[in-house]
Amino acid sequence: MLRTVGKRLGVALLSILGVAVLTFFITQLLPGDPARIAAGQYATEDQVAQIRERYGLDDPVPAQFAHYLGDLAHLDLGSSVRNDQPVREEITSRFSATLELGLTALLIAVVLGVGLGVAAAIYRDRLVDRLVQVYVVLATATAVFWIALVAITTLVNDLGVFNSPTGRLPRGYSPPGDITGFYVVDALLHGDLGTAGAALRSLLLPALLLGGLASASVVKIVRSATIKALESDYARTSRSFGYSRTSILFRDGLRNSLLPVITNVGLVAGFVLAGGDVIVEQLFAWPGIGGYAYASLANNDLYALRGYVIVIGVVYVLINTALEFLYSWADPRVNLAEAR
Repeated sequence: MLRTVGKRLGVALLSILGVAVLTFFITQLLPGDPARIAAGQYATEDQVAQIRERYGLDDPVPAQFAHYLGDLAHLDLGSSVRNDQPVREEITSRFSATLELGLTALLIAVVLGVGLGVAAAIYRDRLVDRLVQVYVVLATATAVFWIALVAITTLVNDLGVFNSPTGRLPRGYSPPGDITGFYVVDALLHGDLGTAGAALRSLLLPALLLGGLASASVVKIVRSATIKALESDYARTSRSFGYSRTSILFRDGLRNSLLPVITNVGLVAGFVLAGGDVIVEQLFAWPGIGGYAYASLANNDLYALRGYVIVIGVVYVLINTALEFLYSWADPRVNLAEAR
């Protein structure tokens, strides 16, 4: 068992190293001169040259790569070319905002996806199933930025159901004392129900958008797995003893139906953290690392972009490694050593 765990952790470390190497060489191909962008359009050539020298941008690529790996070994992500702030501190200060939004969206995606998938399987080829299939098609085909703009226009500006997109709290509210970094939880822990409610109203709309779109893949997997479970030999045997389809599902089938969801959560997390999150954070003025990545890309901030991609890559690898262990625990028939 320990050998298998060590092997899985070794694969995770190699994956993280691969992400770091790919990130370096991909960012090297970005157009534009980071030094000139950092210096500003009115900077002299001497000022631009000083910035290049400071950040080692004139060094040969192998030397830059060696320096980059050395910094990573010390958990140093470099300094932002835009504002000269350490990238690790910039990302750390924003990470809790992204994590609060991402985990809420992930929870919504799983709960909504499982509920709709099971309902579609139980009422297969009937109205409920067809409506769920339409939802899946729309959620898969809809662009994040478009649905976000529509939601802001209708639900915020016209109907006033949710708070204006001003970040984690509306104007006039102060952040609660930092305990977990999650505003809703921290406000509740401090007994500040007003701030907790305001934070929740600001969180719900972007989380519902991300979770709703991400739930489409969960719906498809759960529907397929549930139909398979309801048509299995043990389900037919149970029906012959008088059990209903619903009782069979909740007695035996649901557990087997949920197992594929575990493997899909990693993909959903990737969409939530690295895909739609960047766009949603920008549109909702959410102060997370997605908005930081957008600003870094717009300003060709080489080191900030590298830091963002590495952090997201590490989180993604860790999530999928944890899911492998969870899957093998949930289904003892699966040999962890053969999980990949």
